[in-house]
Amino acid sequence: MSYAHYQQADLALQAAVLAHGIAETQPFVDGNKRDALISLITFLELNGYVLDANDPELASWMISFSAGAKPEDVARSLRVRMKPTT
Repeated sequence: MSYAHYQQADLALQAAVLAHGIAETQPFVDGNKRDALISLITFLELNGYVLDANDPELASWMISFSAGAKPEDVARSLRVRMKPTT
């Protein structure tokens, strides 16, 4: 991801940028926010982290993009919920 290189983004911001890109560019006919969430979770898991968040909280992060939230906003929420896998 160029964000990681040019913005020196941590994993939370990289995950949020990935989810924002999918949720807001609407590449699919249906399910864009669901796919964005799955991509975010998978990206974090592949990099050794899980999210300690409930379903309504996860959904609110994806819906917040439609309300104008920036990846940086969601990344702040992710950072406090990310836990390293053991």
